[in-house]
Amino acid sequence: KAWISMVENECLTIDRFLSVTSLALDRLKDKTVMVRKQSMQLLSSLLEHNPFMGNLDPVPFRRKFEELRLFVKGHLPENIKEAHEAALEDAKDDPKSQIELEQAAVSTAMNEADAMLEAPDDLTPDQKEFCTKVQALRFTMNALEFIDVFEDAASALDSMLLSANTSD
Repeated sequence: KAWISMVENECLTIDRFLSVTSLALDRLKDKTVMVRKQSMQLLSSLLEHNPFMGNLDPVPFRRKFEELRLFVKGHLPENIKEAHEAALEDAKDDPKSQIELEQAAVSTAMNEADAMLEAPDDLTPDQKEFCTKVQALRFTMNALEFIDVFEDAASALDSMLLSANTSD
């Protein structure tokens, strides 16, 4: 009930939204009827009060994610760009390593943007734009993870709704 109250009063931060959603989905498997009922209420509240806009269609979020990822990749800070290019040169024959290196570069850039935002008054306009895009990328990633978690949980929800057991 405490989680439901936090969600309904919009006290739950975006970065905690996914973990609470996963927690609620996990509680759907509980043997106790009251726990499953509270879990369903929490999931309903999470859906109703989600911070990812009204429409949870993943297609626009995936398009936006790709757009933002390409922007961040193309505007990496110089130190990260140099290290990334050197590492890519070493892994030029291994596509799997190249993908991992790209993910690591974007993740490092996100951490760099967080560090930049600690002194926002000292940022250049380009750095401000970079930080804004990184924040949008993080928001989009959270939205996609939230959508994916709910889509993966559809079978558990369906089995409860279609169950012949009256307690479900």
